[in-house]
Amino acid sequence: MLHYYQYRYRACRVQLAVLMKQLQQFSMMLITLFFIFIPQLIIGVFYGLGKLVSFDSHHLAIKVAFGFLLLQSLLLQALKPAIMDSAHRAYHSTLLRGRLHQIAADWILLLGCHVLFVAALILAMSIGFDKLWQAPQLPAFMLLQWCFALTLLYRPQALVSSLLVAFTAVWLAPSLPIYLAVIALWLALDWFRPEIKLALPQPSLTPASFWYYVIKTSPWMIVWRAGASLITLWAGLIMAKERPDLLHYYTLVILLINQLWWSSLYLDTDKHVTGRRQFWRSLDMYPQLVRSQSLLIYGLCFASWLGAIVLLNAELFNLAVLVSTPLLVWTVTYQPRRLAVVWGCISVTLMMFKVLFI
Repeated sequence: MLHYYQYRYRACRVQLAVLMKQLQQFSMMLITLFFIFIPQLIIGVFYGLGKLVSFDSHHLAIKVAFGFLLLQSLLLQALKPAIMDSAHRAYHSTLLRGRLHQIAADWILLLGCHVLFVAALILAMSIGFDKLWQAPQLPAFMLLQWCFALTLLYRPQALVSSLLVAFTAVWLAPSLPIYLAVIALWLALDWFRPEIKLALPQPSLTPASFWYYVIKTSPWMIVWRAGASLITLWAGLIMAKERPDLLHYYTLVILLINQLWWSSLYLDTDKHVTGRRQFWRSLDMYPQLVRSQSLLIYGLCFASWLGAIVLLNAELFNLAVLVSTPLLVWTVTYQPRRLAVVWGCISVTLMMFKVLFI
């Protein structure tokens, strides 16, 4: 029995090391440029959790709760292969009979990787379990966090529908306890729903339908960027309520971060285009695919920029972010290793210009 837990721990470490290597460019960039903001980021997490304990507006607390649930879903989805050892899970039965220890190992690794749940647990312990009855919404939210995490591991379709219900309930729930109760009830009902298998269409291969097949095969490269963009916009909406006087600075930061997410999509799509250059040339489709790739990147960058402008702050200076996008796309096309440096230079230049002259 012990050998199985040792194997799961080592497999998880190997998968996490592979994931960090894949994210090395972004992680080094963020650490280099924003290391001074890491303490503020940690404080921000606890500040958001504190809003679930003591709040003046139920609507604001509901927005914070949804933001945490969406953020944890994105983080855990990235870590799910390491937590469950998905690549070798079919061979676990050769190491151990029965599923009890397999599930126990899943839960232990999930607890170790679920940083937002651990943060909520630390806050609960600092409050004191004898005083938690005065703020029952915090343990209720922690239970919901854990249920969402388990649903992500074992019932991913139920998680998607629950997030949609949670997003809709943000605008309909009159109070935080009712909001948490509605989501928990939906999650419990949806857990037992059989999985839906969709028969997706199979269009003929064209430059437009090619991207349909790419996204169908690798949806995560779009999903995590869309989720990350939504989280930054969601954080901007919350900060607009808390500090409207600083919204013009927050908006610029959000626009720059979303610009990075979507321009980096070129790194994922280029291996399907340039990586198979000879095949597409044999079909006389290579020039069209290159153009459609650029249009796809520019279109997504523009949609992200427009969403932030409409929802947050339509300041004329923010147009500079959109104007700088072609330089970033050119960099990721011809000098992909310099993406972090160029984006950092653009970000620092725009922020300094705004602070000093606007």
